[in-house]
Amino acid sequence: MNKETIDMTKLQAANDCELLDDSLVFLERKIKTPDITIIKQKFDRCRATRGTKCVQSMSFIGESGSGKSWLSEQYVEESPRYIEDGQKIVPVLYASLPEKATSKVMVSRLLRNLTELKTISGTEENIQGRLVSRLIAAKTELIIIDETQHLTRESSSISIQHAADAIKTIMTDTRIPVVCVGMESSKSLLTGKTRFKHERQLFRRNRRLHVLAPYEVGTEHWKSLVKQYQVILECEVNLTSEGMLKRLFAATGGLFGFLTPLFMEAIEIAGSTKAITQEVLAKAYVEFQPEDTELLFNPFSATLAQVEVGLTKLLLKGKGKSKNKGKEKA
Repeated sequence: MNKETIDMTKLQAANDCELLDDSLVFLERKIKTPDITIIKQKFDRCRATRGTKCVQSMSFIGESGSGKSWLSEQYVEESPRYIEDGQKIVPVLYASLPEKATSKVMVSRLLRNLTELKTISGTEENIQGRLVSRLIAAKTELIIIDETQHLTRESSSISIQHAADAIKTIMTDTRIPVVCVGMESSKSLLTGKTRFKHERQLFRRNRRLHVLAPYEVGTEHWKSLVKQYQVILECEVNLTSEGMLKRLFAATGGLFGFLTPLFMEAIEIAGSTKAITQEVLAKAYVEFQPEDTELLFNPFSATLAQVEVGLTKLLLKGKGKSKNKGKEKA
């Protein structure tokens, strides 16, 4: 991308160590995406099978920035922990996996998040046994494992199958459904990358694969999402105008998870939410832009014609990728 020279003396002189009050208030606000109700219903459906003879889990995938983790965390917040007869009850257990995670790292992270212990030691079998006992005692109804693509990256077929087996065992021993959240590569947990189809038991335990796709430019869903930000920010610029909707889409790729960081940068530069203008957004984009962006211009300082041409190229490229994936699957 072409780099722009920004006169830093003209930017808001904010404390480097602290966010502005407006930024903190903005980050506390909750956005209801068009997908959130649907995804919650899917989670609830899986949760309802807990303790039955047909425990059903699901896989929830999407690219980085699509809002998978945000939706998952929102769901967990709606089922807080509580104490019952001296026992801590954890209705929904959430754990996010680190890079290059193994099945042992996964069960350790789950046990740590469940018990809130700082360190977990022991063999994988021992840790898994303790996890199962604690899950039953905590009356957990649903387990959400986030960033599951880390179980498949740079891993052998045996390691991936081992992780899939660990998830299956937890489900079998506790009768608690598991939601696997991650990127495209995490789908290999379902197939297990094994040569033997009869070993792919995690696949038949999943209700279906749910994909959280980016929003599409020009749709009511995209406009509805941006309108929520307009109401919260009360900024000078009209975010829902046809031109600004296109500029915001070009800047974020239609990914919900990129809107909040962009606007947070804008607040810090402008000094308040209401002072945000298109010029401020142009400066914010320079600070915010993802390193892997394919956009070769700043969507807030370019002409609308340039933005539209850029969007067309990006959309055509995206369709090309989809066709190639289809050919690979065939």
